Amino acid sequence: MNWKIILVFTVLGATIKSAEAQNDADVLRYGMLNYGSTARSLAMGNSFGALGADFSTLSVNPGGIGLYRHSEFTISPLFFNRTMNSKIDNSTESDNNFKFAFGNLGVVLFGENQNRGRFKSWAFGIGYNKLNDFNSRSTSILENTKSSLVDSYIEQVGYDGVMPQDIQNTNAYAFDIDLAWQTYLFDTITQNNQLYYFNNVVPFGGAQQSRIVKTRGGQGEWDFSFGTNYDDKLFLGATFGLNTLRYEETITWQEKDIADTIPYFKSFNIVTRLKTSGSGINLKIGAIYKPNDIVRFGLAVHTPTYFTLSDEYSSTINSDLENGITYSANSPVFIPFDYNITTPFRTIGSVAFIIARNIALNFDYEFIDYNQGRLNASDKDIDASFNSINKGIQTKYTTSHNLRFGSEYRYDNLRFRIGASYNTSPFKKSIRNDKQSDLSTYGLSLGFGFKSEQVFMDIAYAYSVSGSYYQPYNLSYQDVPEITTKKFDNRVLITVGYRF
Repeated sequence: MNWKIILVFTVLGATIKSAEAQNDADVLRYGMLNYGSTARSLAMGNSFGALGADFSTLSVNPGGIGLYRHSEFTISPLFFNRTMNSKIDNSTESDNNFKFAFGNLGVVLFGENQNRGRFKSWAFGIGYNKLNDFNSRSTSILENTKSSLVDSYIEQVGYDGVMPQDIQNTNAYAFDIDLAWQTYLFDTITQNNQLYYFNNVVPFGGAQQSRIVKTRGGQGEWDFSFGTNYDDKLFLGATFGLNTLRYEETITWQEKDIADTIPYFKSFNIVTRLKTSGSGINLKIGAIYKPNDIVRFGLAVHTPTYFTLSDEYSSTINSDLENGITYSANSPVFIPFDYNITTPFRTIGSVAFIIARNIALNFDYEFIDYNQGRLNASDKDIDASFNSINKGIQTKYTTSHNLRFGSEYRYDNLRFRIGASYNTSPFKKSIRNDKQSDLSTYGLSLGFGFKSEQVFMDIAYAYSVSGSYYQPYNLSYQDVPEITTKKFDNRVLITVGYRF
């Protein structure tokens, strides 16, 4: 077995306990997008699929670029605050994270067809749209009187049938169980020179357990779009998207004898660190059909985004036993591991209404089948090692139906906007029922703007809520407390634009 295969199984073994390396959750993390790179689009619930002539359409329905009637430059600073409320049993903790970023930066160049044919104009756009923000912090605290993370390590060793002398030689244990073994969180008890059982330093629970998750990074897209206007009825466009991605995660799990009731034990913690970076490519094609001045229909298809990613992963365990005895152990140096993620296709259907030239309404429906997401190794010799992850995707995930609504009222040079959105959970019903898992998301937004002949400025506020579920470890003989998290996002986006 070459070192690449050893590395894969080492990482996958660590994933079973701590879910930090490549796993099925990556398809959701990098496939669930937050549209709304301009304040106008964000204020209207990111619902712009049939309206067009806004830079955000390059990432949603490229047909919208065909509705431009002038060249344009836009820039959108973003103020972002995320609150995470984590609940475990009856204990709830709240954390806030504030971030400044850019929602978009782009330019659209417009040209008229001089020969006055049925293709009346064209437009070319290039720029950056922000799709995801990963910055957050969440804390969970529990007085667990029944079990410890160490219990799951001991059960896993017994289930695998590994003898104590072989623990350090088992590659799948290199990032957690082996470190716990080295720091004496569990050890052997012998009788008559034979192994009798494993001794747990936290034998009957009773420690305060805490889990702190810090994440950083973001996901954006450089868009290169071209569109055209056919007879003022049909507007066609295509976007080549180049995604950039950076994700960093640090998870600290601690168990501490607050009441000083556990003999020979004070505390231990395990810290895991994950860094993911890479890029991806995709293609979007779209069309908007305007049969008259009142109604518009939009349709867009996004190919899967094909990501090439690299992971760096490490972990450390520190134990503090009584009488001043402390131990520390670090995982092996992790060689960056390259792999690929393919996100699902997505299709967006839209309808818009322009009423009395003062009111614009838009409705978007987006269809995504997360069941079709896939992970693969860059090295085809070890690609089969991802089969279990891809089976997990097929077992857990299903189609998501995303609904978005936006409206705009125009009064002289002023614009007033409001919007709403709802995304169904990507989890299958059986998973939601059994695990309390629910990543459905709903959002509300509003905003206003000012538009002169050449300069415009828009401001938007958006609020969204979503939920998630996590179980820190598993035991076959006992229930383990579940962590449920509510994520509250508040975004203020300002767009300044210049027409020329």
